[in-house]
Amino acid sequence: MSAPNVKKNHKLSPITKILIGLIAVLILLSAFVTAAVTSVSSKRARADMQSVTGQRAKVIEDYAIWVEDTLDNFSYASQIKDYLLDPSDPAKRAAAQELTTVFAEDVGNLEGLYIADWNGMTLTHSNLDTVDTPVREGERLVQLQDTLEDVYDQVYNAGMVVSPSSGQQVIACYKAIRDDAGKAIGFVGIAIPTADLLADLSSLQIGGLESAQYILMDAKTNAYMYDDANNNPVGSICDIPDITNINAQLVSGAAAESGIGTYKIDKVKAESAYYYIKDYGWVLFMNAPQSQVLRMTYQMQIFILIFGFLVIMLVAIFGLINAHQENINRKLGNQIKKNEATEESLQTVMFNDILTEVKNRSSLEAALDKVNADAEHPCYFAMFDISELSAINCQFSNDAGDAVLCNTADVLTKAFPDGTVYRTGDDEFVVAIQKDSNSTAAYNQVFREVQDAHADLLRPQETPDGTINVAYKIALVRASSELSTTVIAVLKDMAKRGGRTVPGQVNFVDLDA
Repeated sequence: MSAPNVKKNHKLSPITKILIGLIAVLILLSAFVTAAVTSVSSKRARADMQSVTGQRAKVIEDYAIWVEDTLDNFSYASQIKDYLLDPSDPAKRAAAQELTTVFAEDVGNLEGLYIADWNGMTLTHSNLDTVDTPVREGERLVQLQDTLEDVYDQVYNAGMVVSPSSGQQVIACYKAIRDDAGKAIGFVGIAIPTADLLADLSSLQIGGLESAQYILMDAKTNAYMYDDANNNPVGSICDIPDITNINAQLVSGAAAESGIGTYKIDKVKAESAYYYIKDYGWVLFMNAPQSQVLRMTYQMQIFILIFGFLVIMLVAIFGLINAHQENINRKLGNQIKKNEATEESLQTVMFNDILTEVKNRSSLEAALDKVNADAEHPCYFAMFDISELSAINCQFSNDAGDAVLCNTADVLTKAFPDGTVYRTGDDEFVVAIQKDSNSTAAYNQVFREVQDAHADLLRPQETPDGTINVAYKIALVRASSELSTTVIAVLKDMAKRGGRTVPGQVNFVDLDA
């Protein structure tokens, strides 16, 4: 007689159940962390790409402004007007030609600097072989004359064009010369090659984006002005719908001046960051394969997946090798400390301005969400906008501009002992002060502090390039409810409309009134 079949009852032990539950939680946690890190790192990569594009666009814009300023400085020489008023005088012609030659040598890297009569005939030129030749004729001359009449005594920047004489790309600018009655008697012109500028842009490699390409376009015409990959000749028209749609939106004002998107360029998925140089109607695009832009994201995904797998394995081994528990706990404790240190460092970077060591705009936005203000405990916000900071950078140096920013931050920090100083923009600072009462005395104290700070800031400021006098646009508001970033927008608008602040006068608005 055979033995009866006995069904064995296999029960999971408590430690096994705990391990299975823990492994399931770790799998879910790994999936969540992977998704979260992917989102954050993708946004950061795109933001970095957009920031770099804006910086490169600023270099181009500053270069164009420098060309304009160079021609403007040349136009004020008395020899030019004297010669145009009496072009038959040999001595005045010689003086004007000498001025042109010497000025061109001082500038360097010129294709041409010249003086022409109103009919477009070259009278002096940095290249003597082109003297007595027409700059423009016919309809092109009429168009130039009409444009110079429209801008009157300003410099007309014709943009980046291909020189008909040399075939190289240049920035061409013109300015009318007028007699004492305001009548145009001639004009001056300058053409400076862009090769060095654009070559410098191409050589500025971005870590991890070795294949990034720069494209400069005219937003109105969709014409290529520069393509460092040489895929599109200068003057050719872009036929990529995604790009032309962005240009149309920028011209109409429907799109932000900077942004980033994902497009297909030559059948390859690419990230394209753009920055609109509005004053000139130019758009700088930086294109890079999506695989390169998000390379760090993909690496983080792989790392987290591997890390999660290893953690799961460690948990399993932990259940089998109980003796190693203390050692593993110690390692986890060390890792937690490292994560806390990393988080603290990230907090410092996220909420402080590295240059001036004051709080940044993100910190102000966070503070506005947390502050408890009411009618009896109002907040005052004072904006100090540095006038013409970009001009200081151009005229002196970026080091001088940085010195002005740091000095401004130091003065404001000392002037407002009860307030917090934030750098909210390239040239803007906001001081936030909360008062314990809504009295006139509290308002007067804030107003005096603003005036005292303004007086200190108007003193000549020491920079690496010498002493500089700096002007400011100041606005002051009081608010006790519904604090938001709207306060910053109101301050910017008040400062912009108010212009440079006169000592003793501060533009003030009570937002609760």
